Amino acid sequence: MLVARKEKPTMGPRYSGRLDTPNVVYALSNPMKASREMQMLNFLKESLVLAKKAHHIDNFIQNLYLHCPNTWGLFGICLRKLNSSNNLSVLTQISNNDKELPKNLKVSFDSKSPALEAIRFNVGIFFETRNALLNYSSEGKEICSSLPELKGLVCLPITSHEEMWGSVEFLFEKEVECDEGIQDFFSCIALIIGTAIDHSISAEAESVDRESSEVRTVRDSELKLTPRLKKIAIMIADGRTNSEIARELCYSESAARYETVKLYAMLRVKNRAEAGAAINKLKLKDLSL
Repeated sequence: MLVARKEKPTMGPRYSGRLDTPNVVYALSNPMKASREMQMLNFLKESLVLAKKAHHIDNFIQNLYLHCPNTWGLFGICLRKLNSSNNLSVLTQISNNDKELPKNLKVSFDSKSPALEAIRFNVGIFFETRNALLNYSSEGKEICSSLPELKGLVCLPITSHEEMWGSVEFLFEKEVECDEGIQDFFSCIALIIGTAIDHSISAEAESVDRESSEVRTVRDSELKLTPRLKKIAIMIADGRTNSEIARELCYSESAARYETVKLYAMLRVKNRAEAGAAINKLKLKDLSL
């Protein structure tokens, strides 16, 4: 499993081997040391099942985040897409808070953003400590400045239909031990995300053929919200923070964050602003709790 480190000297990032499909497929069947094999292999199997059923990549990333064990210290995932203008833009970001990474990264030779470097060299980049990221580049310092709780970062390129598609970043609130087993594990996740993108693109194309361009509204009856989730939804719509929700419901703040992320997935939204708008459309305040 991912291991937190109490003390570690400053050093640079680790790099995986090139992320070609045969190596990653082999790693799926030969994942890592026996002491952590079952938990991670089960996570990969569950993620692959979700990827093959993916209809929206946003929902897949949210589900991927929700399935990560709390012991890993993961507090966010950021998926970026490389567009035709050679910009790397945030497609979806899910985390324990509302702080966001820099949205657009201009592809240039002098840039040393972890996401761009992962794409440029088609390798995974593993920052086991905050200092490793701080000392990496000015872009690394910018990431640390925007996310004070960040202690470790894993960044990998994503391919779709055998072409470079973008990148994914995993954000940790504790330092991590990224040996070869962990590198293989995250390389597998990158391949699985590519699979989810392929399936979501196909699903969206089929959806366009079946449905009109009118946006489908999620109904309360479809959501099947529990009374507690309805209350949380109303508080989000009222602009309440996770800390305020936690105090109101006598939750820990981490539990409130988890319920909020789960609600995002149910509403099919990316962030708090979209969640508030969707909740207001449902008119939950008119319902008796």
